[in-house]
Amino acid sequence: MFLALTVGATVAVVVAALGESLASSLAEPAAQSARAGSRTLAAFAGLAALGAYLLAGTGRKHTALALTGIAGAIVIAWVGFVAARAPRRAPLVLLESDREGLAEVAIDGERWVVHEGLGFRLPQPSVRLTPSEAIVRDTIDAAMPGWVDAHQLWAFESEERALTVTIDLSRAESIDVATLRRVLEGASGPLRAAGHEVETTAPTLERGGCGSARFGASLPNDGRVDGRVLAFEEPRSHRAFLLTITIVGPAGAEAHDYLDEVVVPCGGAS
Repeated sequence: MFLALTVGATVAVVVAALGESLASSLAEPAAQSARAGSRTLAAFAGLAALGAYLLAGTGRKHTALALTGIAGAIVIAWVGFVAARAPRRAPLVLLESDREGLAEVAIDGERWVVHEGLGFRLPQPSVRLTPSEAIVRDTIDAAMPGWVDAHQLWAFESEERALTVTIDLSRAESIDVATLRRVLEGASGPLRAAGHEVETTAPTLERGGCGSARFGASLPNDGRVDGRVLAFEEPRSHRAFLLTITIVGPAGAEAHDYLDEVVVPCGGAS
């Protein structure tokens, strides 16, 4: 009986995962309906698998096969119907105006690097940096299909690439802790995979509707990676964005302090 329950639970989990994958590609409220339907369908498929296993164990193999076939046909028909009829989620791509270059401006006597269209800004670093087409090109070459449509990457480096700064801009469905955690894990994952011990801070949300999280890791030869993930809304269109800034260079507090000063729109102001 334990094995039969295991089979039923496994089938239920597989069907539920299939339903979640389908729902994630749909627009609301179709996504919510698809999730509710997939849970019901997963329970039905699990019970059908359990019943088929028990029937097969009593020698009624033809009945078990028939039950399995009916359940499978219902699952396939449901997936096909929802996929064909439900509206798809619009892809989160950047506009050309989002990709416009950053500008250097003076604000209250201090120099900033500003994206005038989206409202985020970074302090002008004390180290002399120049744009790095090589870093951008290497990143694009290694990216998954569709990454270029969804991201804008700016990269800068000091002489002999002793220090590099990358700024990755992308869209988000919404600003929430789950989204920040997902991006944080994506940014720090390669460091963990390389065997580095990664420090992270828990994602936090501000009352104005923005959020942030931090990650960092020590590298060999007194090197250091420091990064910050920020989520914000463009004040006029209320489109949600993610900004991931990564600094790689010599160990020291300057990169950490620099990231503290990055400003994004929050509560309609920047």
